[in-house]
Amino acid sequence: VELWAVSHQLNAITEDMYTNGSAAPGSPAQAKGQEVRKVRLIQFEKVTEEPMGITLKLNEKQSCTVARILHGGMIHRQGSLHVGDEILEINGTNVTNHSVDQLQKAMMFMRAQFDYDPKKDNLIPCKEAGLKFVTGDIIQIINKDDSNWWQGRVEGSSKESAGLIPSPELQEWRVASMAQSAPSEAPSCSPFGKKKKYKDKYLAKHSSIFDQLDVVSYEEVVRLPAFKRKTLVLIGASGVGRSHIKNALLSQNPEKFVYPAPYTTRPPRKSEEDGKEYHFISTEEMTRNISANEFLEFGSYQGNMFGTKFETVHQIHKQNKIAILDIEPQTLKIVRTAELSPFIVFIAPTDQGAQTEALQQLQKDSEAIRSQYAHYFDLSLVNNGVDETLKKLQEAFDQACSSPQWVPVSWVY
Repeated sequence: VELWAVSHQLNAITEDMYTNGSAAPGSPAQAKGQEVRKVRLIQFEKVTEEPMGITLKLNEKQSCTVARILHGGMIHRQGSLHVGDEILEINGTNVTNHSVDQLQKAMMFMRAQFDYDPKKDNLIPCKEAGLKFVTGDIIQIINKDDSNWWQGRVEGSSKESAGLIPSPELQEWRVASMAQSAPSEAPSCSPFGKKKKYKDKYLAKHSSIFDQLDVVSYEEVVRLPAFKRKTLVLIGASGVGRSHIKNALLSQNPEKFVYPAPYTTRPPRKSEEDGKEYHFISTEEMTRNISANEFLEFGSYQGNMFGTKFETVHQIHKQNKIAILDIEPQTLKIVRTAELSPFIVFIAPTDQGAQTEALQQLQKDSEAIRSQYAHYFDLSLVNNGVDETLKKLQEAFDQACSSPQWVPVSWVY
């Protein structure tokens, strides 16, 4: 990669430039300490899987400048760019009049939040040009010029060329339209039919059905150097074995994993100690805490309220230990933040043995969770046995903490 950049530095630091004819040492320009523009050519080999590790912004002159440099990233390690540097040219292409979006898209990676098969898509202009992917795939965005069809390629794929993928806007419109179950004409492959085909796309964003849906498409991500995940989250249908897995982790690794004691309005039993297995509080206090958004999850059971506080989880992190949460899938959106840095594991029921009615119902409930929340999962495991599941889970968790990881951009900036 060849990149021309302008460094904005004080002339006292760049005296070598003045002796090149810009201004001689001791000249009025130097004496006043004026800011000068130093143009540099930066050349480096970019590893395909590794992002550059910078963000860009427009300055007051509408020039594209480096806003942030990600610690530990490629640019940070090289020291080749600095915050405030202006980008002029990339690989021979002048970008002085480009917007941040135009420049950033060359460095954009997205995590797919849905499965896509172009052969089954009647909207795509050319099925052969489409890119097939599944939920969780990392897609490098190559081109976003078409508002409906972006170009990208799946990271780690042997296929070098880019393919067409539906833009987030098109995918969200598609999901909202399907939910409305509106009758539609058979789609045409003719490019002249596109305007008619998408005529309601922008109106769909304002419809009540669109607002009610939790529509997902892609999530922008960055690749970070290895870092420790602070929270292990177990997700699964009731009866799949999460409690057994959680308890086994706690008993086998008490120095590593801790379960945050929940708060409850239930009266303590004789053998229970406040703050050990439960924190016992009044209904009034718990209601106040709920109103103050102090709980990451809460509910009621047999007339008593139960809930887990954010502060309890934070205290575990301060001890340099990992908090284990076995929460409802609806809570995933709340806990999936940089502050909690979760590793989210979906536990699916066994696919072995006799297909009893209870197991079939468990599999049905499990599939309902997977279909709605799979885009949040870092790992999916089939629980064919606690020992086997524990081994795979711990190996995957340790691997995640010791290898570069793709995380949402919101975790970084």
